[in-house]
Amino acid sequence: MPYWLNVINEKPDDAIAQSRKDTIQRAKDVWGLDYADSSDGLYPSGNQIGRTQFRPDQTEIRDFTVGLPSTNGGQWRTRVQLGPAGPIAAMVTDANGWGTFFDFTLDDDVFIIIEGVLSTDTTPTVREIHLTLSGTSLPPMQIEEIYASEEETNKGYMEIPVVVSPKSQFNCRIRSSTVSGGIDEGFGILGEAIAKRGYLIKEVH
Repeated sequence: MPYWLNVINEKPDDAIAQSRKDTIQRAKDVWGLDYADSSDGLYPSGNQIGRTQFRPDQTEIRDFTVGLPSTNGGQWRTRVQLGPAGPIAAMVTDANGWGTFFDFTLDDDVFIIIEGVLSTDTTPTVREIHLTLSGTSLPPMQIEEIYASEEETNKGYMEIPVVVSPKSQFNCRIRSSTVSGGIDEGFGILGEAIAKRGYLIKEVH
């Protein structure tokens, strides 16, 4: 079961490297393409597979009921869009503080590796996170310990990263200490995309 480690010195580098290696092999098997080994995936060319960060705009690439709009300017924020033609507003929490941060279906051309969470807010309110992948619910995770850091960006890592496959549904709900209200703060997901080059080089999806 994944759980959150302390920030700063406990990033699970070996586990992330193994997850990346396994996901790259899966991508090569599924797509029948080569990986950009010479640049460790950072600069793919032609039809190669590469890698980059998981970006907030990628939540609106395909079908979504809640996404993170491009009008956020590429920031990880809890300002959401309710469907392709829906309104854009601060994420609304229920009476228990829960709200849907994003709910979307991955594109055919990408795997997402979820490695942890980040917060850039000076007065953060997010306390828990709950991931559901293709209908399989993972245990909710308490992340309050990430705010013990003295860094400008607070980070927490999963002991074992979670991989989301192409065409899978990815739902993320978060819990705030603000109940029955809207929250708009700097909060996001640490992760990376293993994908075809054509997917990786797009500026805004």
